[in-house]
Amino acid sequence: MPNELPQGDTARLAAWLRTAPALAWLRALWVDDVPAAPYTGGLFPAGAAATARRADILGRRVERRRARWVLRLVLPHGKSAANALCLEQLAAWVAAQSAAGEAPHFGSRDRETETLSAAGALESVSDEGTAVYAVTLQADYTVQCNEGGNT
Repeated sequence: MPNELPQGDTARLAAWLRTAPALAWLRALWVDDVPAAPYTGGLFPAGAAATARRADILGRRVERRRARWVLRLVLPHGKSAANALCLEQLAAWVAAQSAAGEAPHFGSRDRETETLSAAGALESVSDEGTAVYAVTLQADYTVQCNEGGNT
């Protein structure tokens, strides 16, 4: 059974990823952990940083931010074509959901400019017959900072 999800952006992203048709085969999605068992996955936060800062017309500070997560998928080794198709379908679904405004939102302003994207590749192969694919999920969004820099 997956570990209990913490509250916050990673938990919301994990819950949303569980609805991806390309991941229908996924038996369990963990947060910040992944067992070596086939057909499991783990979502790992990879940090967030401001990419631009500006003041709006009222003098309030606005930041453009980029956050990243890595989704590690443990799949059977030797099914390269099927595994590649899974990654392609997941990336296409993430892009479509983002364009439709159906992906999780991370910003507090300018939601029409918010994007979420995914790109994956083979990360490692084990002697036990599994392959780990790493899918980087990247969110670009805007937040308005309150006094003291908090969002």
